[in-house]
Amino acid sequence: MEMINKKFKAITPHGSLLYEGFILKSRVCNLKGYMDYTKFSELCKSGCVNYGKKWSCPPYSPLFEEFTKGYSYISICLLHIKLQQFSYIKNDYLKVKAANSILKSRIDKTLRKLKRPDNHYISTGSCRMCKPCKCKLDKPCAHNDIKTYSFEALGVDVSNMVKDLFDFKLLWYRKKNVPEYTSVVAGLLSNEIIDENIIFEILKKQN
Repeated sequence: MEMINKKFKAITPHGSLLYEGFILKSRVCNLKGYMDYTKFSELCKSGCVNYGKKWSCPPYSPLFEEFTKGYSYISICLLHIKLQQFSYIKNDYLKVKAANSILKSRIDKTLRKLKRPDNHYISTGSCRMCKPCKCKLDKPCAHNDIKTYSFEALGVDVSNMVKDLFDFKLLWYRKKNVPEYTSVVAGLLSNEIIDENIIFEILKKQN
């Protein structure tokens, strides 16, 4: 497995914000040890408002092994940004929310631009193609061919995966305890090794 990283600027109305991106290329089969669909489905059920409300979330999301069947490689993308740059936001929770929004929108747009008939991407969260999701209206998915899932929805232990593969610890917001940084994780599935510089070049333009 090979990993590279680069630093980027996000241009916002409040100025330029620095964030860092990492990409690790791996064979899909190397991630099977991080699967625990039952555990993460139960966590979603007890702690997430999207459980049973979105077609991209448990209990409707497939197993990682099922979803990745037919793909040989995955480019795992990790972005993180330090929260001290958001001092202009007074509410601590909103700092984390704003930072996550910046990272999620950029990596999701990047991977969406790389979507081809012979690849697929794993998003940073539940699918946001429709608002509201047709699941809430008791209707079939409107974009079943391009619907996206997160690693967690597929039953992947993202924290341990990132810790082992990137030597990086994911931090979470806790009441009255703002983490040093926040991170998002996504992935691009393919049958050929994708040049990470292509991903970084598209990411660089997401301003």
